[in-house]
Amino acid sequence: MLGSTFVLGLASGSQTLPLINQDAFTSTYRLRVSGKVYQVVIRHSSVNRTGSDGVTQSYDRHNVEATITTLASGATPEYYTKAYFIMEQLPSDTNVEVQDALSDWSIASTNANLVKILGWES
Repeated sequence: MLGSTFVLGLASGSQTLPLINQDAFTSTYRLRVSGKVYQVVIRHSSVNRTGSDGVTQSYDRHNVEATITTLASGATPEYYTKAYFIMEQLPSDTNVEVQDALSDWSIASTNANLVKILGWES
């Protein structure tokens, strides 16, 4: 278990989300404060993938999802912002080089690459 709280480090200020649910495969952290709901969900599962060689192997799949929901206020409807990443690899593979490189790329140049993706660049 990662812990009983999850600190979501935001430019607007970190939020400490308490663990509200945990089972064998999922943990949910949630905090409601000042018209917003902050949530992080971590899920684990397995999937079978068949390679180009025809061999099927079981891969571990790990999903981390963060959502900030701004609750409705007056004439402004509720809306959310969500980001997530998925890691799939063999259970015996503990190398996180690809995940690390992608994380570094996404925040390079003061998040410029993320802003470009929001602008539909590819």
